[in-house]
Amino acid sequence: MIKFSKIYINPITVAMLAVCYIMRRLEIFYITYAIMTLHELSHFAAAKMIGLKISYIAFHPFGVNLKLKNKLICRLSDEIILYMAGPCCNILLACASLVFLRSCHNQWLYFFYISNVMLFCANMLPIVPLDGGIVLKKLLMYRIGYKQAGKIMTVVSVCIVCALTALGIYVLYVTHFNYSILFLSVFLLGNIFTQKEKYNVDYVKELMFYERKNSKRIRHHISSLDEDYRITAKKFNAGTYSVVYYVDNNGKISKTMTEREIIDKILK
Repeated sequence: MIKFSKIYINPITVAMLAVCYIMRRLEIFYITYAIMTLHELSHFAAAKMIGLKISYIAFHPFGVNLKLKNKLICRLSDEIILYMAGPCCNILLACASLVFLRSCHNQWLYFFYISNVMLFCANMLPIVPLDGGIVLKKLLMYRIGYKQAGKIMTVVSVCIVCALTALGIYVLYVTHFNYSILFLSVFLLGNIFTQKEKYNVDYVKELMFYERKNSKRIRHHISSLDEDYRITAKKFNAGTYSVVYYVDNNGKISKTMTEREIIDKILK
């Protein structure tokens, strides 16, 4: 990645710019990335409003991605605001361009309008990690917990991606050259199974705010990775629900376990 302070640029993105220049299609490149950048800047504004810190913004060949330093948000409404900010920006831009199109029939303005509509529709698909899929997962998690929500969203995402793949194959067969939907399907399918974090933010959040759903008070413990589960269990107290964060030698959280999970490990 090419780095400029908090801006990361994928070398393939630069290569795409060069290809567009050679083929005299710079307008398409500029408009497409301008729309995606505005989309992410909307997420950026929402994140700042909520109080989150930004790590960097990256320009990839198939999109622009905003990376946050912290995703731990306690309120469901704030999470919906954060993830819906981008799609809302696109639909507002589409409506604004549609107003100007009525008086000025410009091909690039029309392309700007169509691109915003397509980006809005694509992002609202209930597929993780798209905005629509994340919002639906958050709503489900709030009702049935993160584990069940994760399983449901994985199944839903895979089914929709399979349908998109079939559509992409059909479009390719009809047009003999349009690979766009097929590429999108492969990209989404890869993201469904390759997204990994050192610890699940939704899981940690559910544990941290456990006392809202239960009468027991929650207690948090920090242990080293090599600590025996029996020693950890001695820290538990009656009347409280314990959560243990296991950290490595650098002090970073490597895994999180609940009181019940640790007891199950001891009994096995």
